[in-house]
Amino acid sequence: MHGRVALSTPSAAHWTAADLAGVVAGHWLGPMPVARPLAGFGIDGRRLRPGEVFVAIDGARYDGHDFLAQAAGAGAALAIVERAPPDPPPGLALLAVDSTLGALHRLAMAQRTRLRAAGCRVISVSGSNGKSTTRHLIHQLLSAGGLTGTQSPRSFNNHLGVPLTLLAARPGDDFVACEIGTNHPGEIAALGALVQPDLAVITNIGEEHLAFLGDLSGVAREEFALLDQLAPDALTLLPASPWLAIEPPACRARIARFAPEAGLVAAALPGVHNQLNAAAAVAVARRLGIAESRIRAALDTAQPLPGRSRILFAADPGRPTLIDDSYNANPDSMRAALALLRTCPAPRLAVLGDMHELGAHAPTAHREIAALAAASAERCILIGPGFAATAAPTSPAQVEHHSSQPPTLAARILADTDPATCILVKGSRAMALDRLVEELSQRIAFPAGD
Repeated sequence: MHGRVALSTPSAAHWTAADLAGVVAGHWLGPMPVARPLAGFGIDGRRLRPGEVFVAIDGARYDGHDFLAQAAGAGAALAIVERAPPDPPPGLALLAVDSTLGALHRLAMAQRTRLRAAGCRVISVSGSNGKSTTRHLIHQLLSAGGLTGTQSPRSFNNHLGVPLTLLAARPGDDFVACEIGTNHPGEIAALGALVQPDLAVITNIGEEHLAFLGDLSGVAREEFALLDQLAPDALTLLPASPWLAIEPPACRARIARFAPEAGLVAAALPGVHNQLNAAAAVAVARRLGIAESRIRAALDTAQPLPGRSRILFAADPGRPTLIDDSYNANPDSMRAALALLRTCPAPRLAVLGDMHELGAHAPTAHREIAALAAASAERCILIGPGFAATAAPTSPAQVEHHSSQPPTLAARILADTDPATCILVKGSRAMALDRLVEELSQRIAFPAGD
C-alpha cells in the first residue's frame, strides 16, 4: 500500500447523521446537525466538498484534527473526531469516537452489508502487479456493457482508500471495483474482511515488498489470505499456468482461471503483462453477463492509466517514442517493461530508477535488472543508490549511473538521443520519475527552436 490517501467519496446519499452516530457508537459534542442526506465522506479537509462528512484521521504525516477549520470552510456537513478541538469551528457539528480510523472501518463494514442487501456486487482486484490497470479495465468493460458502478479512485488500495471506495458506492450501483494492496503481512486479510468480495481477481504473485513479506512464498501467503475473506458463493479468478508463480493452498474457495486470448487484446495497452490484465477484466465481464461484442468494443477504446505502459509520441517519426511506466517498480514489473522495450526497434534507451522495499534482496535484484536492461537496450541510464551499488554489466550497451533530477537529466538525455530512439522510464514511486516523464514530454513536444 503506497503513499498518502487524500480523497473524498462522490456520494453517500443513503446515510444520515443519525445513521453515522449509531454505526460508530459516537456521541455528539454539541447538537446533532439537522437531518439531511450526506453528500459523501472525505479525509482531506483541504479538498472536502459541501455536504460531505470529514473524518479527521490522525495519521503518520498529518493529523486531520488540524484541518477542521478548512473542512468547515469547505461546507462539511459534520466531522468525526477523536477529541474536542480547543477552538471548534462555528457551525461544524462534531461526532466524537474513540478512533476515527476505526469509525471509518465500521462505516465501511456497514456499507458492505447495505451493498449486499441491494444486490450490488463487490469485485476486488489484488496481486503483485497490474492492479490499477485491471481494475480500470473492469470498470470500462462493465460500464460498456450497461452496468453502473464505482471504482477505486486512482490507486487507493490501503486502509484508508479501501473503506472510502466502499463508501463511495451510489444507490443503484450494480458493482463496486475495489483495489486491494499490501506491503506488510496481515494487510490483505484485514482489507479483505472489509471488502468481502463476491468476485475476487488476483492478478499475479511476484517479488513485491520483500523487505516486509520476506520472499516469494511470503508474498503468496499474504495475497492468498484473501481467499479466507470472500463473500458466500464468491468466485476467485486466478491466472492460468504458467502465469501464476505459486499455486494457492487447498481451500474451500471456488477458483476459475484466465489467460490471454489471441485476438482479444486492448490495442492501446501494449505488452504481454497487459494482455494478462485484459484477460482478467474480460473474465470478470463474462461472469457478469456482458456481451462479447461490447467487451471487444470496450477493449478497442481502452487507454492506459498514467505511468502504466503509456506510449507517447509513437505516431511522430521526428521525435523519440516515450514509454511512461514511471508509476512504480519491482523486479517482475521491471522485467515486463524491459520485455516491452525489446519489441521496439533500435535504438532503445532504458532509464531505470531504484526498486524500493526489497530488503536483503535489493543488491541481487538491482544487479539482475541492470544486466537485463543492458541486454535490452543500446543505452541505459540507472538512477539511485541501489543501481549505483551494482557493477556495470558486461555488455556492449552504454551504461551510465546518474543522480541528477529533472530538468537537468531530461536535457542531458535528449541532447545525446537520436530522434528515432524509444525511451523507457520506470522506477519505484519514491523515485518520482513521473516528474522526469513530464519534463521529457515537454521537451519532446516543444523542442528548442520549434
